[in-house]
Amino acid sequence: MKAYLLVVPNLYCNYKCSYCIQQKSSLDVRTNSKKIDVDLLLPYLKKNRIARSVSVLGGEATLHPDFDRLMEGLLLLYRKVVLTTNLNGKWYEDFGTALGKMKKWGRKVKWNTTYHPAWQKTEEYIDRIRQMKAEGIKVEQVATPDTADLTEETAQKLINASVGWKIQPFTGRDEEGVMRPRSWDDIRKGYQFAFDPTKYIENYDEYCRECEDASFDGNDGRERMVTCKTPRYLIGPDNMVYPCHRHLYMQDRDYACGMLQDADKEKFRFKWSRWSKHWTLECGTKCNPCDFQEVKITPA
Repeated sequence: MKAYLLVVPNLYCNYKCSYCIQQKSSLDVRTNSKKIDVDLLLPYLKKNRIARSVSVLGGEATLHPDFDRLMEGLLLLYRKVVLTTNLNGKWYEDFGTALGKMKKWGRKVKWNTTYHPAWQKTEEYIDRIRQMKAEGIKVEQVATPDTADLTEETAQKLINASVGWKIQPFTGRDEEGVMRPRSWDDIRKGYQFAFDPTKYIENYDEYCRECEDASFDGNDGRERMVTCKTPRYLIGPDNMVYPCHRHLYMQDRDYACGMLQDADKEKFRFKWSRWSKHWTLECGTKCNPCDFQEVKITPA
């Protein structure tokens, strides 16, 4: 397994999307005001080198009050930082200043951007992507969730802009409460050209059975305990370490591995395999879709 290290500085966001994948599994985390303590995080990561790169995700991570210091500290520790952002909000209000910081950080930062039509003007998003690319900034993702907010007119604007736009298939629940993607046969036919047909959900029946938001039946528990091996090493805004998105979004301390204050991991509940790069734990809940295919589940 390849370790996946993720830092979630905060779970609050400047958007309130109906299809947010965190909405059910996290009990609406966007109202959660907790934020990671950078003074705890950076020394912990310096002592515990889990992976060669680190991902940063929210919420909207740029809303963290110590966002700049967080990024600069991570860039001293890792050869690559992958930041997922909606490219909007307070940090971007003076876009010239934001662009200067992006240039300073250089191509060690990979920007994964997500455009939400209900919350930002299409022209503004396109202009910001173009400015970033013109300055040599590494924009890896230019994507939009496939929801009712995405009209054919908007999609055509994004395609005509030639900024590398595509539809983002893993979007959580749609307005009717149906988990997307359902199957490739069900995906909106009008945007076939925006999808990479080689990237599909394998073992789709298992996906629907194992993912709590996919089943959408109000039951997030399993019929029996399972043994889970996961290469996810996730650090949440409550300064706790978690083995998967599901438990981090819920801030379910029954499944928290340990806390940042315990840099030596003396009181960690689960053991991280330094050589095979995974946790091993007994679990009684369904998965969050973010973790599907990366975790290995067997009967307990």
